[in-house]
Amino acid sequence: MAQTTFDSTETQTQRTFWSVFFRSGFLTFVYILLILLAISMIFPYIWMLANSFKTRTAFFTDPYSIIPQAMTLNTYQEALTIGRMSLYLMNSALYTITVLVAQLFINSLAAYSFARVEFPGRDTLFLAVLATLMLPGSVTLIPTFLIAHALGLTNTFMGVVLPGFVSAFGIFLLRQFFLNIPRELEDAARIDGSGFFGTYWRIMLPLAQPAMITLGVFTFLGEWNSFIWPLIVLSDSDKYPVTVGIALFRDFNTINWPNVFAASTIVSLPVVILFIVAQNSIVGGISLSGLKG
Repeated sequence: MAQTTFDSTETQTQRTFWSVFFRSGFLTFVYILLILLAISMIFPYIWMLANSFKTRTAFFTDPYSIIPQAMTLNTYQEALTIGRMSLYLMNSALYTITVLVAQLFINSLAAYSFARVEFPGRDTLFLAVLATLMLPGSVTLIPTFLIAHALGLTNTFMGVVLPGFVSAFGIFLLRQFFLNIPRELEDAARIDGSGFFGTYWRIMLPLAQPAMITLGVFTFLGEWNSFIWPLIVLSDSDKYPVTVGIALFRDFNTINWPNVFAASTIVSLPVVILFIVAQNSIVGGISLSGLKG
């Protein structure tokens, strides 16, 4: 009887060992795979950053090394002066901030209305808004340009930013978040004498901060990286954003790749910094917005 108990205990120990062994091996494989995938995604940025410090001769001599033998900052100076990247950066900042503020206000107000206000055809209208998410941007590009031309907005500041004031994705994201907020908070605000806009401004917006930050990050990325629409609607190079400016900068310098890489590095820095600072809010905003629909 004692021998049987010992054999059973030994068998259980072996099973536990092999279970832990295979589980550890699987986790190790997953971690290695994720590390390799992360390296493959971050390597182009590291390669661009390394080559931005090379001279043109050094780049064409050894374009694939990520450790420059002789580093120079002249590429960044030329990008900001000869390439006029400082002007393009200011243009992009102005366009992006304007669209960001407009989207946060308009989308949040529309989302709050869809989430809380009862009016005829509300659900049908909301489905129509969601349907626009299925349309690729290339489909609406020409109609949008024709409307802007008819309104006299081509080659103007408003012509660049006005089409980005409203986002169906932003309305959907914020509506889902507002649906998660208890109605008792609004009822308490109305008892205290707060109206519709007061409840929206003082109660709902502060509670929706994670979703607002998430939408703000996505809006910033979309507008900062916008290329096709500014290229079409603008004809004055002094009004170009950085995305269009880099393309012109490359042509003006007969494809001086280190200068192009320096300009691209400057342009990508705000995006990288913003993502690092707001990554926790992005995850929290998306997860909370999908709890109820």
